[in-house]
Amino acid sequence: MAGKALSNLSSLCTAWDAVEYRYPWRVDELFASPSDRLSLIGYGSLMNLASARRSLNAECLASAQPVVVFGARRVYEYVMSPTGRRVYGEVEGEQRFGVLNAQATGDRADWFNGMMFQIGADDIPALLSRESAYDLLPAWTLAWEDDTPRPQIAYFFSCRQKTFAGRQTIDSQILPHPRYHEICESGCLAISHEFLHAFRTTTWVRQSRLIDSADRSLVTV
Repeated sequence: MAGKALSNLSSLCTAWDAVEYRYPWRVDELFASPSDRLSLIGYGSLMNLASARRSLNAECLASAQPVVVFGARRVYEYVMSPTGRRVYGEVEGEQRFGVLNAQATGDRADWFNGMMFQIGADDIPALLSRESAYDLLPAWTLAWEDDTPRPQIAYFFSCRQKTFAGRQTIDSQILPHPRYHEICESGCLAISHEFLHAFRTTTWVRQSRLIDSADRSLVTV
């Protein structure tokens, strides 16, 4: 799907001219009026609608649309927060608390798949708690399945600080939290086997793609 999308774009330009929002994002910055919506990409557990339901309202969930995000790379490198550990459970070994992050690269070769939601002001408080230390960065996106590509700018989560509130947030050698990773893969499979394959192809762990990893525990569904 990504190859087809890229071939239909005459050029992939970065979305640097769009505004970015640093954590903690403010409602008055994101929305000029109560009726406004922001296109937001979930690329980890938010792709699983059962998990997303913890943070997003019914109207937002109904807007969910699979997409491809360009000029960014998805990486297991965010260290799960104490709140996340209460939600997903404790595991043996500190190296198994990895959560997904995404980095803007502006490189045409970098892309990942995700779920786009139209969020409103009412969704922000829960997302601020769930996605602590993540900035909101703009990127060009295309619908996952669309015979007539219509690029649009949407926002994705990106943690760019190595520490936050006295705790480490980034560790390039961390491994995926098993339950979190299973939720991500299950969410992808609910869309299609192709969407799950794209997730494994465009997700990085310790400088390798999931699909190339020798760790078969990372293939959960």
